[in-house]
Amino acid sequence: MTDSRRARLLGPAMLGVASGSVLVPLNSTMLAVALPSIMDEFGVDAATVSSLVTLYLGAVTIALLASGSLGDRYGQRRVFLIGVTAFASSSLLAAVAPSFALLTVARVLQALSGALISTTSLVLVRAIAPVERRGAAFGLFDMLVSTSAAIGPFIGGLLVGAFGWRSLFVIAVPVALFAAVAVGLVVRPDAGTTDGGAARPGPRPRIDIAGLVLLAALLIAVLLAIRGFGAGGPGLLALLAIVPLFALFVRFELAAERPAVDPRLFASRPFTAAVLGVLGATVILHAAFILVPLLVERLQGGTAETAGLVLLGISGMGAVAAPFGGRLSDRFGRRRPVAAGSICLTAGLVALWLVAVDSTPAAIGLLLGVVGFGMGFSGSPRQAAAMDSIPGDRVGMAAGTYYTGRYLGGVLGASLAGAVLGASVTAAGISLGFGLLVLVGLAVVAVSFGLPDGVRRRTEVGG
Repeated sequence: MTDSRRARLLGPAMLGVASGSVLVPLNSTMLAVALPSIMDEFGVDAATVSSLVTLYLGAVTIALLASGSLGDRYGQRRVFLIGVTAFASSSLLAAVAPSFALLTVARVLQALSGALISTTSLVLVRAIAPVERRGAAFGLFDMLVSTSAAIGPFIGGLLVGAFGWRSLFVIAVPVALFAAVAVGLVVRPDAGTTDGGAARPGPRPRIDIAGLVLLAALLIAVLLAIRGFGAGGPGLLALLAIVPLFALFVRFELAAERPAVDPRLFASRPFTAAVLGVLGATVILHAAFILVPLLVERLQGGTAETAGLVLLGISGMGAVAAPFGGRLSDRFGRRRPVAAGSICLTAGLVALWLVAVDSTPAAIGLLLGVVGFGMGFSGSPRQAAAMDSIPGDRVGMAAGTYYTGRYLGGVLGASLAGAVLGASVTAAGISLGFGLLVLVGLAVVAVSFGLPDGVRRRTEVGG
């Protein structure tokens, strides 16, 4: 296919791929404002309802590591189409779920199919865009995905207020089907599998099954330990299992030919600092997505629409601040903007810890804006630092590991918030939750000083 032909197809092809891609972040952030309504309908407590978030993010974390290899093995377009079709089916199942257990199963199925969409989307964008327009294509793609995550709580609040929580899942069905039809009609079957039309030589990439199983077991042990902290029984057993499972996971990954997560990457101090930083930041983000709607709707008597507007502070300001932090890091080095942003988000958390339960929704939204600004300002330079620190031939593995850290943070944050609140939503529980997030924020500030301080100079020939 010529570049001119590809250029003409870029519009509908990009729209189809992006429509599928926005489903994953949108269905992650949009659900936050619906949690109180789901608690009421099924009669579950805060700790139980938070599992809809933790299981979703946990399943995405595990599946993301396998989905890239599945795309390489069976074709990116085919795996994308399977992903969006499965997402539509699982969303429909969630919309009609008669019990909380079935809703939970549907959320896990959403996550697994969403992971297939996420990894194949990036490859398809690269394949359908002409080389001279590839930067613009990725810029458009990133803007659409980031914006969907930012406005998710606001859209969720409007839908829940007007039609109930089930509408959040209904709306995903036509979007997913549109993505399937658009990509199925426009994108070549071999898109993303080659650069010039010839088949790739050699064996298909193998999937690190042992690593994925051990990572899943480790993640389950961590979640059980958090949820059962102080209660003994399964929680204590899970806590005792974390260290041996971690050691076994590292041993298998070091021996694997194509590890799901390569522990050798963490020999780089800047990379380790970046991964720990993004893990901490997403602990804060997703814990806030549990704490804030329950505070606004349960303790303050607000509506789902109000909770969505309040959460727009953290996600909206994060999107606004992100470009500025990245540009400044190119001039002044990665460490300073990351440290400044981390201090800003921690200051916002301190204020929330002190006054949130007695504040108005507007005040909470403003303080969340401070947190979001710091999070967005530090996010892009942190990611750039992670990619800067790894040789070019390992950057793909580094990117996958970095995003694994981000999703793990989300799992831990939502699980932590659920464990702190327990069976009921109280002012003391909300305050304790924000207090723990202050400690996480301080840790994020500390690890930011492990990032490089100087400006990275280009060393490529001709650069």
